[in-house]
Amino acid sequence: MKTLLLAALVEFGLPNLPRGQAQAPAPLTFEVASVRVADREPPRRPMPAGGDITGGPGSADPARLTYSWVYMSRILATAFGVANDQIGNRPDWTGQERFDIAANVPPGATKKQVNEMMQNLLKERFHLAFHVERKDFDVYDLVVAKGGLKLKAAAPADGPLPPAPQPGTRARQPILDQDGFPVLLAGRANAQGVTRDGITRLTFRMSSPTELRGMLALTLGGARMVDKTGLTGPYDFKLEFSRTGLRGQAAADAADSASEPGPDLFTALEKQLGLKLEKSTTKLDVIMIDHLDRQPTPN
Repeated sequence: MKTLLLAALVEFGLPNLPRGQAQAPAPLTFEVASVRVADREPPRRPMPAGGDITGGPGSADPARLTYSWVYMSRILATAFGVANDQIGNRPDWTGQERFDIAANVPPGATKKQVNEMMQNLLKERFHLAFHVERKDFDVYDLVVAKGGLKLKAAAPADGPLPPAPQPGTRARQPILDQDGFPVLLAGRANAQGVTRDGITRLTFRMSSPTELRGMLALTLGGARMVDKTGLTGPYDFKLEFSRTGLRGQAAADAADSASEPGPDLFTALEKQLGLKLEKSTTKLDVIMIDHLDRQPTPN
């Protein structure tokens, strides 16, 4: 009787008598990876303030991922695919210590998989431990204003274009038109701006609201912004606004702003471009750091 009961339990696979336990999938890892503390001085000049991240899926070198002179705070944000302020409880040193990472990426790996590989590398080499919390964040939606769009279709090049500047070269001081806006060649995607006497003047060529969104986010202190215009362009346009009251404004700009009054950013967007920023909130994941070693284990 006991033999028959045992056979029945095995046959129907009840939880208290499993036929076998499924193996957990192996964690995604790089084929080979090297991690070391970066030198205090940058490896070259000019060098982006946050360091360089090159290669990986979607790049010209998908099989090789390289982090050069990169802050740990940026490494964490990139590995989890979140903004910098979505890494919580991180040690102060993550914004001070830089690292060099070189990794071989398995063929066919996606960007999401590479991010998971980087998380696992941080767990292995820095003993990263974390948990996830949900928090409210402010967000701006970029929309077309009720008065209608005021962007103009991009003009074609009016002649042969000179060679484009090489990546990594310093931007030249722009030539300004009679109204103080940078003069940019028609027919080439570009954007440049100047700030004088507390007024910022921007010129965009062959651009879309997506490029504008990036500038607006920086101007508003790294605010989150979603392009809901549905517009792809390309467009040529200019934008002029006062920096008075903007986050991160230089003290010199603040002192001079009264000498040349201008519209605030929100008013300028609507009157000059026919676009509008609408503020709302959204819940996002925050990666809370429970533990992270300052020094990586040896290669």
